Amino acid sequence: MNFKRYSTKFLKDEQGAELAEYAVAVALLVAVALVVYKTLGNAINDQNSGTGAKVTSASSFTP
Repeated sequence: MNFKRYSTKFLKDEQGAELAEYAVAVALLVAVALVVYKTLGNAINDQNSGTGAKVTSASSFTP
């Protein structure tokens, strides 16, 4: 019976749970930020490369 009472008390105890919840939330936010950064970073890089190519071709145009 002592183990059952101890385990029930342990599961109901919420002290320290907030720190773990914050850690999980921060980890999820970092993961989402990395995915967004990777996706947007590639898209922005592609746009800049395309713009650079247009500028280069426009500057080498001789009428």
